[in-house]
Amino acid sequence: MSGKSLNHRYIPGLDGIRALAVLAVIAYHFNFSWARGGFLGVDIFFVLSGYLITSTMLPLKGNQLTVSLKKFWIGRFRRLLPAAYVMIITSFVWAMLFHKELLHTLRGDALSSIFYSSNWWFIFHKLSYFDSFGSPSPLKNLWSLAIEEQFYVIWPLLLMIGLYVVKKQSKLAKIVFIGAICSALLMAILYQPGADPSRVYYGTDTRCFELLIGCWLALIWPMKRLSSQKLSINHMKKLNSISFISFTIFLVSIMYVDEFQTFLYRGGMFLFCLNAAVLIACVCHPVSILGRILAWKPLCWIGSRSYGIYLWHYPVMVLGTPIHEIGNPSYWRIALQLVLIVTIAECSYRFIEMPIRKEGFWAYYRKYFVFNKKKWGSLTFSRKVSTVMAPLFLLVFFTGITGVVGEGQQSSKDSYPTAIKINGDEPTANPIKEPDKTTDNPSPSKEEEVDVPDIETPKPEEHETNVVPEKEDAYQNILAIGDSVMIDIATSLHKVFPNITIDGKIGRQVSQAVKLAPNYASFNQSNNAIIIQLGTNGYFTNDQIDTLLAAFAHADIYLVNTRVPRSWEGKVNASLLQKSEEHENITLIDWHAAALNHPEYFAPDGVHLEKKGVEVLTNLIQQSINK
Repeated sequence: MSGKSLNHRYIPGLDGIRALAVLAVIAYHFNFSWARGGFLGVDIFFVLSGYLITSTMLPLKGNQLTVSLKKFWIGRFRRLLPAAYVMIITSFVWAMLFHKELLHTLRGDALSSIFYSSNWWFIFHKLSYFDSFGSPSPLKNLWSLAIEEQFYVIWPLLLMIGLYVVKKQSKLAKIVFIGAICSALLMAILYQPGADPSRVYYGTDTRCFELLIGCWLALIWPMKRLSSQKLSINHMKKLNSISFISFTIFLVSIMYVDEFQTFLYRGGMFLFCLNAAVLIACVCHPVSILGRILAWKPLCWIGSRSYGIYLWHYPVMVLGTPIHEIGNPSYWRIALQLVLIVTIAECSYRFIEMPIRKEGFWAYYRKYFVFNKKKWGSLTFSRKVSTVMAPLFLLVFFTGITGVVGEGQQSSKDSYPTAIKINGDEPTANPIKEPDKTTDNPSPSKEEEVDVPDIETPKPEEHETNVVPEKEDAYQNILAIGDSVMIDIATSLHKVFPNITIDGKIGRQVSQAVKLAPNYASFNQSNNAIIIQLGTNGYFTNDQIDTLLAAFAHADIYLVNTRVPRSWEGKVNASLLQKSEEHENITLIDWHAAALNHPEYFAPDGVHLEKKGVEVLTNLIQQSINK
């Protein structure tokens, strides 16, 4: 392979695309309602990465790469590793000092992030991109960088082999596009509607089609060959028209697409990436009007620092936001966090990313970290600070990562039952220590029956609505199906309704309750009541909730809506409200309104209930049933 220098031009419009992509991701993570599809900004980054990396390596003629593998990999390491490692170490040290309850989850996240395997780590530990109860991991956004780094290691080798075997770039482009289709098909096959999509969302195998689409674009639309010469007026008009159409599709997708749509994982994301490729192709052409618009200096400034902004926005948000505000943003806090994110990103760009990128690791180390006491007095302030703070941060990091420093009290309960079933007067539970990272069906290593702890029958406070006396035509039987919140209130409900049957399980989704419903077919009678408390762990499809409700069509159904600091809260509650309005036998219990401004009802994870929350929710259910 040739050792020639890279031969590509700087395109300011691409920085504009980067800026819009990173702003979309940040808006999504801040839970702005107008950026429901902001997570698609990552797809833009993937397509753009595939295009730029392949473009810089392709030869103008022949089948030899423009740059050696060694030079390419060193360049990528200089560009990506230093800033990411500084963020990982700083976030970990901050958590050690101020959020020790995160350490039991953060150690594994940090180690996997250092080795750029965090996407598979999160899949293995079932950590959802769209949820993690308790404080989310401040390093969760590094899953995308892990996929990119894995791509940077493998793709140059595949490209070199492909050019050697296939010879013609046009034929290689077809093979690459087929590979992209295969990856998208794998995503469609593995995706299960109504279940958490994180396996297909994090997987390198199910997301590589986005990078491959960028690689395909580089093979059929080489950046080095784009020229405004010999381009007719008609072709210029077509290119500009297409660019604005694709840009409109991009903006509409960011505003209206959400992560719960089945179509997204069964072709929608693939089509979005194809549109992104069209947008990038148009912006790269010298005659593009949109390219000149996206070259606006403020956008270019953000785009050039988009890597640092993406790195730092998530830890700043997670470590600086109270758990009860997740999903319900406080705008003054967001403003402060944005200022902090941009400030840190600028420092990262000026003092870490660019110096190492230009000078290399060794020259940077000698400039900022080699200690010479004879020259201490002549050193600049920044040099003195870096010389002192860097070893201290590394020392604290290594003591924390090795477990030398103990963890703080975990935010979750020390012992929390995985599931609970109460049949009349015979309550039983299967206890297990609450899982570290997720509520999605943890598997208990040991099951044993224990007595459910007594909880006093709730009594309304003076300012609360008095409990309505039990009506004369009381239900013969009551069935309650729910998730971990149902487990919290199970004993309290049992005291209020001695004839109640309760089935609660951590992580239960509506899709799982649909399979459970036939076991309780005997409750589907007009003199029975069904309490359904689901939606804490994620959204569900309309067909799923309809199927569950149809299983108890003859009984009176009471739907408890959700108060959970997650992005799907509003969509879940809107669906439950709609069902209560569509059917006369369905009543909505508005737990969300009762708990919205009462963080004291909840445990530190923002989901499970404290004693006060148990009392209030039990009262709400009792009042609704006794009306």
